[in-house]
Formats: sequence, C-alpha cells, structure tokens
Amino acid sequence: MVGLNFDFAEIDAIINARSLAIVGASGKPFKFGSLFTASQLAFGFSGPLYLVNPGEREIMGHPCYPDLNSLPEVPDLVYVTIPAHRSLHILRECARLGVKGVVLLAAGFREIGEQGAELEAEAVSIARRGGFRIIGPNCFGIYNPRNRLTLLPGHDFSDSPGEVAFISQSGGFSAHVARMAGDLGIHFSAVVSYGNGADLNEADLLLYFSMDPATRVISGYLEGISDGRRFFAALKEAASHKDVVMWKVGKSESSSRAALSHTGSLSGASSLWEGLFRQCGVIEASGVEELCDVLLALKHLGRRPGKRVLISGGGGGLGAYAGDLAEAEGLEVPLLHGHTEARLREILDYPGSSVGNPLDIGTPLTHLPVFEAAIREAALNPTTDVLVFDLALNFAHGLFGDSGLEEAANILVRIRRDTGKPVVLVLYSRAVGLKDMAVEELSRRMRDRLLSGGVPVYPSMARAMRALSLVNT
Repeated sequence: MVGLNFDFAEIDAIINARSLAIVGASGKPFKFGSLFTASQLAFGFSGPLYLVNPGEREIMGHPCYPDLNSLPEVPDLVYVTIPAHRSLHILRECARLGVKGVVLLAAGFREIGEQGAELEAEAVSIARRGGFRIIGPNCFGIYNPRNRLTLLPGHDFSDSPGEVAFISQSGGFSAHVARMAGDLGIHFSAVVSYGNGADLNEADLLLYFSMDPATRVISGYLEGISDGRRFFAALKEAASHKDVVMWKVGKSESSSRAALSHTGSLSGASSLWEGLFRQCGVIEASGVEELCDVLLALKHLGRRPGKRVLISGGGGGLGAYAGDLAEAEGLEVPLLHGHTEARLREILDYPGSSVGNPLDIGTPLTHLPVFEAAIREAALNPTTDVLVFDLALNFAHGLFGDSGLEEAANILVRIRRDTGKPVVLVLYSRAVGLKDMAVEELSRRMRDRLLSGGVPVYPSMARAMRALSLVNT
C-alpha cells in the first residue's frame, strides 16, 4: 500500500472505540440527539457512554454533562448531533482534549453549496490540526456489534459479530442493508455510514477493512468519489485480499444530480465504472435486495461455486422458465450424467415426473423418502455445481402441511451437509390474502432452518439465478 497514506490504527480506534460521548444528547422527541441517544442506549455500548448537553441534567435516566471538558475521561469517540453551524466549537474542544475520532451526523455542509463547503473545509482543518479523524458529515455513523456501537436507527440490530463490512454514503441504505442482511443471518464486522466523506472516505474505509482480520467480505454503496486514482488503488488492494461487492449509483444524468445534492459527490459514466469493477475483480450489485442476495450467496456458496446448475421442482413450466433465466444470466444447464439419469429413472418411476435437467419430480413435493433419494442423487450428479430447488409453498402446504414441509427443509440441509454440494432453495407463495398469513409464518420458519443449515433461500427464481451469476464473475 505504498503511496496510499493510510493509518490502520487511526480508523480502528474509531470503529472499535472503547468510550463514547454524545454531544447534543436530548430527551426531546424528534431531535437527532434524542433519536440517536435512544438508539445507542437501547443497543448498549460496551464501554463508558457520556451524554453531553448544557441544558439538561438527566436524559432517559442517565446523567448529563454540560460539556466535554467536564467528563471524567477523554472519550475515544464523540458523536456530534447538533446542527452544522454550531459544530465547529465542539470540534475545537475535541482537538484540545485529544479525542481520537468524531462522527458528524448533521447535514448542512458541502452538499448545500459554497457556504456549506467552507464550513466542511474548516471542520477538516480543525481535525487535521487537532490530530483526530472525522466520519461524515451528513451520515448515520457506525454500527459495530463487537463494541455495541450502532447507527442512528439501529436500536434492535443484531448483536452477533460477523465477517461482512458495509460502507455507505447513504445513511438510509446503511440501515436498510444492516436490517435486511441481519434478518438473513448475515452478520457484520461493521457498517459505516460516512456521508460526505469530508475526511475519512471510501478509499480509507476500503483499505481499513482489507486489513481488518474480522472482515472476509467488503461491500459498499457509492454515489461518487473524491480522488479517482486513490480510490482505484484502494479498491484494487481490497479486492486482492477480500471478496468485494459494490453498488454504484449516479450513472445516469438524473441520479448524478441526486448524488451531488445528497452528499456533494461527483459520479461518472456507467461504462467507466463497469470497467473499473471488472478490472479489479469486484462484484457489482444494484439495489438493497440484489446486494443482500449476493452477500447471502457468498456466505453459503463462496466465490465462483460453478456455473453448472441442476434445476429441480414440481412442474415442467417452472423448469423451462428457470432454464431460460439461468442461461440469460450466463449459467449452464447441462445434461445429466448417464449414471445419474438411470438412477433417477428408478427413483421417479411414476407418472408426472420427468427425468432430465430441469428435473420435474411431478408435484411440489413427493413422498419424503422418494424426495430425499431423488434430490440426493441430483446433487451428486457429476455435472452439477449447484442444485436449485423450486418450491411453491402455498401449493405444497395443502398437500403436506407444516410438518411435511419442515421435514423437506431438513432433508435439503442434510443433502447439503452430506454431499458437500451447494444447494439453493427458491421458496415463495403465490397466495397473498390475509387468510394465508399462516403460510407466511411457515415460510419464515423454514427459511431460518435452511439458512442455519447452509442453504440460501431466495423468494424468486430470477433473484436466485442473478445471485448465482454475480458470485461466479
């Protein structure tokens, strides 16, 4: 990393801060200081937490201090939740005391124009002179389950540390990804909403997580970058050590305007970004759902699990449709190996079934011993890299009930474990009425069982095939 001007310890002292102060903490509803304070108190920071507001003596049952100077110790990290125009004197106090890092939550800096840009430049200048680093401004901060630090809306995020890092210029998307991925059993080493990136930016965070031993996958949401050469070098360095998944917006004229007004970021042409990601070996995703789909595939299947898919389920139409989707995504749907085909014809010796790839077992499920024997044989097929099974839950529920479907989930987990072959389940319900809520509850129970057993679950065949295609790039 020669020439990248990077200090791992500086950022680590912020992300893994051992003490925290919230300036502008408040008990008044709808204020940033109140929302973040409530979120952080509920999540339970692991070290000393100090609330600072000269107008309050107690907030939410916790003592409040008039200023940073009155705290019993100098905190590692200071969250500044007051408006932008009032923040500079707090930064000067941080510089004088020797804090290690500051998170500026407020908007009203570079993204609003010249006056805000001057304010932002002065904030960075104070940090440089004072020897501390800034996350933000215009951000939601840091979620780190290792020290129980959380984002502004993250009071009920998972407290289980994981191997995925997510960096985001958007505060809202940082919360959406943390929530959705967490519900899919994807746990984080940290999520950093860095907003305008006035000081620490995307390049710094990429370099940090490329060196962080707790992180295996780095993901991110980008609107634009401040230094193209440094970003390229940092991205290339990160992708040489970890799997990297990026979601880039601002490629069109309208989204580029939105990015400039949101975080003051300059974006660029679509072809330039696609070429950059391809050159660095980065997976490019689009949208919260697709990003989480890719993270789910990486968790359970790894990078490049293979492009040869065996499609199975109950019904010829779904197999034909799935085959079209697979090949449109650059995947392969090869013929069965001769021995496998012969064995499956012995197992599925009843009308309605059709042996081949796609494999039609005749109904959404069949007798469970037959189902297990057929799917196990399909997984062991030498031309299968990944087995994809399609299950229409509301259809199968009427035939097999809760217990039968839950046992089918257990069978898929066993096959995944015993054969070592990746298994993917496409699980969905075409029933959308209130009377069908029980099927939705069953779906979530099955999903949790499958995810805990190493079988990723997708709500549609299109999303499953797209995720498989992306992790094979």
